[in-house]
Amino acid sequence: MTTAMKRSLPICSLLLCALMVPTYAQEAPPAVSQDQERIDAAIAKVYPSLARIHVVAERPRGGRMEKVAGTGSGTIIHEDGYILTNHHVAGNATRVWVRLSTKEKIDAKVIGTDPQTDLCIIQLNMDQVPDSLKPLPVAKFGDFDTLEVGDTVMAMGSPAGVSQSVTLGVVANLEMIMPSGAGALRQDGENVGDLVRWIGHDAVIYFGNSGGPLVNLDGEIIGVNEIGLGSLGGAIPADIAKFVTAELIENQRVRRSWTGVVPQPVLRSQDGLGGILVGAVVEGSPGAAAGLEAGDIITHFDGVEVSASAPEHLPLYNRVVLGTPVGKDVELRFMRGESIQATQLTTAERSKAQGEDHELKAWGITARDITTRSAIGLKRETTDGVWVSSLNQAGAVASAKPPLEAKDIIVAVEGKPVKTLDELLGITAELLPDGTETFPALVEYERAGEQFATVVTIGRKPNDSKSASADRAWLGVKTQVLTRDLAKALGLGSKKGVRITQVIPGTTAEEAGLQKGDVLLKVDDAAILAAREQDSRVFESLIREYSVGDEILIDLVRAGKASKQIVELESAPKTPSEFDTVTNDTLEFTLRELSSANAEEAEIGQGIFVVSVARAGWASLAGLAGGDVILKLNGNDVGSIESMEKELQAIEARKDDYIVLFVKRGMLTRFVEIHPIWN
Repeated sequence: MTTAMKRSLPICSLLLCALMVPTYAQEAPPAVSQDQERIDAAIAKVYPSLARIHVVAERPRGGRMEKVAGTGSGTIIHEDGYILTNHHVAGNATRVWVRLSTKEKIDAKVIGTDPQTDLCIIQLNMDQVPDSLKPLPVAKFGDFDTLEVGDTVMAMGSPAGVSQSVTLGVVANLEMIMPSGAGALRQDGENVGDLVRWIGHDAVIYFGNSGGPLVNLDGEIIGVNEIGLGSLGGAIPADIAKFVTAELIENQRVRRSWTGVVPQPVLRSQDGLGGILVGAVVEGSPGAAAGLEAGDIITHFDGVEVSASAPEHLPLYNRVVLGTPVGKDVELRFMRGESIQATQLTTAERSKAQGEDHELKAWGITARDITTRSAIGLKRETTDGVWVSSLNQAGAVASAKPPLEAKDIIVAVEGKPVKTLDELLGITAELLPDGTETFPALVEYERAGEQFATVVTIGRKPNDSKSASADRAWLGVKTQVLTRDLAKALGLGSKKGVRITQVIPGTTAEEAGLQKGDVLLKVDDAAILAAREQDSRVFESLIREYSVGDEILIDLVRAGKASKQIVELESAPKTPSEFDTVTNDTLEFTLRELSSANAEEAEIGQGIFVVSVARAGWASLAGLAGGDVILKLNGNDVGSIESMEKELQAIEARKDDYIVLFVKRGMLTRFVEIHPIWN
């Protein structure tokens, strides 16, 4: 069979696919012919257990947690509905649902995730699984140690979000690492390559294949597809996946040991020496307490002989260290110069590489806690403080003088120390007891080792004040300037004025009998001095000098005949900027009443106009767009903006699963279904 075009991506995540432009390698040579019966049997064993995973995840950007939709692949590995996939597919998901190979849609939840190996376990809502599918089809792990270069393998999953698919290839490499200079493959700050040596293979994978199984001819999972390097796919070996899966199902996380020792392969000038070269020792770490120093060469760790003469060897050493029980006393043997020494080391628990981001609307920021390991990177002695990960340029923090910036660390508010994100949230609640007021808070923060102070008016929202204006006189027509050329063409010589292009239905202008094509020359004997395109506002300005209810005498020409017409002026319709707006902070859209111009453009008489939809919010994710006109809410006609606001508040109080909007966009209508997660 022929291998199709291959995707050249650093990672197969559809969460990022909207930001990427696909690049493909050239067509590969034909695959080696295989025993078709074994291939068919292997597919039959695993295919029913394939899952197409759909997620909504969040990421910090612009002071808010943006919602991002994506898809990936997974495999049912337990009759209780546990599915194995990648962390980068579902680990940070706020909502997960699955399409089984039989096309049923089943909700799921994240059970546990491990950024260090980029693996994740989700579980189906078994109450939604039809009895006809129980017991669920389950795929089994194979023995990675039996795998050899040249073995036939199949990549299974849902590439680009399409239905479950299978591609065929061979194993190209059993200890594939990221190439030198390519940078680390990081998930939530963790370098996956510290523990994983990928199975390189040439079975076709695209973005969306992430989390799907790499299967041998016995129909067993021998890897979990994760990356693409050129024309090769990369899969996490089954021995790692099997261990992590068991830990996540039982404990929802994987606990690992930390020594504070930064390892590297021995140098070329040290050729012939076994062991692991100590590149650095973190101050205050277990390794420092044990007396280790940069330049030492570790030969034994807890009785296990260790060695690395090439980068491919380091993940094996890291598995020994990180897999040691937390808090265990271990013996290390090492070489320092010509002497062989030994020391005792007590492992500590390895903290997260970084904290979890949260949105603080009153501050206009997203922020996270500082972990032990992130504090090391920030060159800080403690984890006290809250790290600002992004900010809204129109929010409270960015409006302070001086303003805070991303990567600043908030350490105190109103003289109260801030050690954690929970403490900052608690202080905020105290200063804004009802959630609506503002408070000018003294904030102390760190930036690059310096400590600053500023005043942040927390609770401050971007300025959305309307330009209030008194009723102004208006004539219900639209006009164009009577240019010199147009006047000559109409037989009006050098006269100045305006020509009516439209009479607004239902206005006093229509009642008075004004018509399209009428040329207006004077108002109460005052000439309308409009003769150039830039004079387009002259007539409007002239009318505004009157009051609402005044009657004016218009000199006009219709079909070459001059006449006069008395018209009563009425109140001008509101401009879009004069309408009150309503913003729903959860759904992240802004609405207002329908203006006459909007109603005319949409050819409708009533509705609620969508002013704007925040990028990557719940409404945006559902497909609502600025300029849409909402005609119905959950099947009911919409009334005033006030009534719609009350109904949205009632929906949020009930925490309805779905909000269905019937909208008009251009000449067509459509249904928009919003599926939010309520706070």
